[in-house]
Amino acid sequence: MGMATTTTLAASRLLLFVRLVVAVPFAVGLAGGSQLDPQQLLALRALGLAAHPSGEPCEAGGAVAASCDAGVPFRRVTSLALTNCSDTTSVSAAALEALAPSLRTLAFLDCPAAPPRLLPPEQLAAGLWYFSCTASLRRLSTVWLSRLANLTDLTVTDTPLATGSPSELAVVISHMDHLTRLTLSNANLSGFLPHHWHCPNLTRLDLSRNRIAGSIPDTITLLAGITHLNLSSNALTGHIPAYIGDLISLTAVDLSNNSLSGGIPETVSTLPELEVLNLGSNRLNGSIPPFLSEMMGLKELNLENNDFDGMLPFSARFLSRLRVFRAAGNSKLCYNRSVLAEEVAVGVAPCDKYGFPVTAPPAATAQSEKGTADHDDDGDADGGDDARGGRPSAVVLGLGIGLSCLAFVVILLVCLCKVCR
Repeated sequence: MGMATTTTLAASRLLLFVRLVVAVPFAVGLAGGSQLDPQQLLALRALGLAAHPSGEPCEAGGAVAASCDAGVPFRRVTSLALTNCSDTTSVSAAALEALAPSLRTLAFLDCPAAPPRLLPPEQLAAGLWYFSCTASLRRLSTVWLSRLANLTDLTVTDTPLATGSPSELAVVISHMDHLTRLTLSNANLSGFLPHHWHCPNLTRLDLSRNRIAGSIPDTITLLAGITHLNLSSNALTGHIPAYIGDLISLTAVDLSNNSLSGGIPETVSTLPELEVLNLGSNRLNGSIPPFLSEMMGLKELNLENNDFDGMLPFSARFLSRLRVFRAAGNSKLCYNRSVLAEEVAVGVAPCDKYGFPVTAPPAATAQSEKGTADHDDDGDADGGDDARGGRPSAVVLGLGIGLSCLAFVVILLVCLCKVCR
């Protein structure tokens, strides 16, 4: 009996040991305790990964930060960011090829490393979803970027692209069917906007601070799901396309700092989600359409530094609802003083009784401006008033009195001369 009990206890302990032997590696794998793939570890070190006290590269910070999966028997890198790295760092094709099978996110931030010399490895081109480069890599080839066909998010900011073709933007996005966000800002882009967009799922487009010229093509309406459109600080000309009203998902439009002309198309009123409209620093002209004040979702409106004319068609209630309102720098634009106060219509001149801007004298005080304004509202251009409805100036009155005194002295002298004879 005792021997049977001993045998049963030994068997139970053996079974428990077997379970532990099987369970512990499985738990370690789930907890991410397995080692990193040796080839990928070498690749990270080649990119400048410093030794980490814990021996876990996926927990390391500094110039190279990596995220890894929980694979067994080896973990693999899924996300890699190189930040503030040395200018001697080299992004070698061999390192990228070792990381390619698992890498989904690749980012560079303030990393003046030498850019890749060869085209991206096939596995990297097929597997990468997110690529970001901010003030890094000195120069980046548009052809290299164009091979990353499965990207959903592409960001290149403050990094000059090695370009040369007038259709260079079309080259970059020609095969990116899955792209949802595209930012190429201050990236040395020139040429024209594409007439054919190959990324129908795009929701955010930022091409600001480049040298893109020409007009905005009507085919931009092919981006039916776009919500944010930023084409500011380029060399765009022509009119704002009327078809912009077809982009009904737009919440923010920034076309500022270009050379766009013409008016604001009526179709803007059909954008139900629009919150931000920035048209500042262009050559837009004509009157400001009243429908803007009926757009209940609008929160920011910038119309400054254009050539708009006529009377500002906004009420105080509408302007108070805006977070941002700018209309200064339109010399032919004015506001109705019976509708708006000077504190509300900042930077816009008041209208006179004829609907033209009132320009105060350079040295006029606030009190004198108010007095002139009141007279412009009430007075008529008759009697001794000048053509603007004001009174004769003090200089004119002083000159008249001086001439009268001089004439009196001359007459007096003539009379004295006759008496003396």
